[in-house]
Amino acid sequence: MSVIRLAAGALLLLAALPARAQMESCAAAQTQLEMNQCAAREYQKHDAAMNQVYQQLLAKLTDPRQKSLLVEAERAWIAYRDKQCAFQTSGAGGSVLPLIQFDCLDEKTNVHTAELSRQLNCKEGDPSCVP
Repeated sequence: MSVIRLAAGALLLLAALPARAQMESCAAAQTQLEMNQCAAREYQKHDAAMNQVYQQLLAKLTDPRQKSLLVEAERAWIAYRDKQCAFQTSGAGGSVLPLIQFDCLDEKTNVHTAELSRQLNCKEGDPSCVP
């Protein structure tokens, strides 16, 4: 599933209340529509940040094998994230379910952005860095 299609799918998961990560920035929202739109903007911002870091890391790699491994890892990560969030939210129901699902996707996206950033900005000599 592409990141763009995933982002579009995440927009469908929005609920009446903003996710914890968006509560402060979405505090002024008064209606469900405003809250949904704010949460959508926040998720899109985080997703775009992750995609930017991923593209920078991909461009940094010169070894075709490493590039291929990164692309495969990213596809596997997206599948993992989606399935893990589906599992984590499987016990919830009602109007809170979309909020919990969105919060899970957003949280995992932010964590993954940090992981990709560490790879992109590794200090020389760090054995966990890509050359």
